Amino acid sequence: MKKINKIAAIGAISILGVSVLAGCSSSDESATDSATSSEMSQLLPPVIITADQMDANAVVGDMIDIVVDDPVNTVIAVDNADVLEITQGYDDGSAIFNPGAKALAAGTATITVTNPDGSTRDIVVVVS
Repeated sequence: MKKINKIAAIGAISILGVSVLAGCSSSDESATDSATSSEMSQLLPPVIITADQMDANAVVGDMIDIVVDDPVNTVIAVDNADVLEITQGYDDGSAIFNPGAKALAAGTATITVTNPDGSTRDIVVVVS
């Protein structure tokens, strides 16, 4: 009888140990899946505005990339800084970045693009 109790106790402890390890394993995996899915939702592509576009639509939080021939010497301005936060084009030594903007709030803003030759164009951006 003592032998059966000892075997039953060892079996119960073994099952408990496996359950604890399995529980830890799946909670770690779900935490990793959750972090990965959170990171993926933050990696949305930017709204690309090409040289022939005069308007664009964006959603609050979107990044906007304005494609120009000479990013470093092109200047952009915005008429409504409450809707769009602009960033000038630049060269960080390893890459050249186009000018762009971040959609801050719902509304309409006009970005004026001034090329190095002095020519300009306006881009109307509607943010929802």
